[in-house]
Formats: sequence, C-alpha cells, structure tokens
Amino acid sequence: MKQFILLIAVAVILASCNLDSYDSNARDIGVVTGYRPVYGDSSDIVIRIGDPIPIEKAGKIYSYQNLLLVNEVGRGIHIYDNSDPTNPINMKYVTIPGNQDVAIKNGVLYADSYSDLVAMKVTEDTLQILKTIPGVMPFSSEFPPATQTYFECVDMSKGIVIGWEMTDIDNPKCFVR
Repeated sequence: MKQFILLIAVAVILASCNLDSYDSNARDIGVVTGYRPVYGDSSDIVIRIGDPIPIEKAGKIYSYQNLLLVNEVGRGIHIYDNSDPTNPINMKYVTIPGNQDVAIKNGVLYADSYSDLVAMKVTEDTLQILKTIPGVMPFSSEFPPATQTYFECVDMSKGIVIGWEMTDIDNPKCFVR
C-alpha cells in the first residue's frame, strides 16, 4: 500500500512541474495572441549614438554628475541634461539592441547588448564606446519575455533572435509556463 501511495505522489508531483516547453503534439487551438521571434544577424546589433527620442518603456534610471540616464528596455539608453532637475533636457539616445540593464561607476557606463557587455565613457558632453566584450552576459533568445503565453517556436535557420513581437499566431506549437 505504501508503494502505491508513493507512486501516486510521484505522479502528482511530476504532473505539476511547470517547465518551459515545446509541445510538438499540440492540438489545433486556432489563432491566439502570442509572441513571434524577430530574426536578424550580427549586423543588426549595432550601437549608435544619435538624436533623442521619446521614452516608450522606461527601465532603470541613473543619475551621474549632471546627467540622467534612462534605460529603454530592450532598446537602449536616453541621456538627459539634468543640470536643472525641474527641467531635464533630452540630449541623446544610445541605441543598444537587447539592452535590459545598465550600471555606472567611475564615469564608465556598463550595459548589456544581448549576451555582450558594452563599456562607454560618460562625460558631461560626450559618450564614447570603450569596449565591447562578446558573450559574457546570460541571454536566452529561446523564449519570449513573458510567461503563460503561446509563441512561435524559434527556428535558428532564420538567424538569431534579436527581439520578440506580440501578434496573432495560427496554431502555435510552443508555450512558456
């Protein structure tokens, strides 16, 4: 009897595991809203310093000297002149594809770009890319940036995943828990 109860307990535990999954035997579920991977290649991962743009999805905010640095999740960093905190002036935007996090220490801004680490010298009026170190940050392009959602399975023959877009998907085979 104890073995039977143990067998049932193990079966219940295994059935309740929440793992990220690919369900190749999924039934037809029709059209659902989910994530589709955006493919590119290494030439699409270019860091650029350009004109300011409006903030769409703000992340972390850093204050450094008279600057205000605002992370645009997945895209880059906004740079504001914060000499007058009641009226910050949007000065520049640094495009950093795949950027999720930033930190600054001793005048050097560190940012991730997918799995790469980028170091930039920050001064009151300039921003200079010092170095990019490839492949040092944990990054998985296998799953979208949300849980409990359907998504189009990644096909690495189409290139590397450089982002995800929310869209309608017909009979997706993948689901992330």
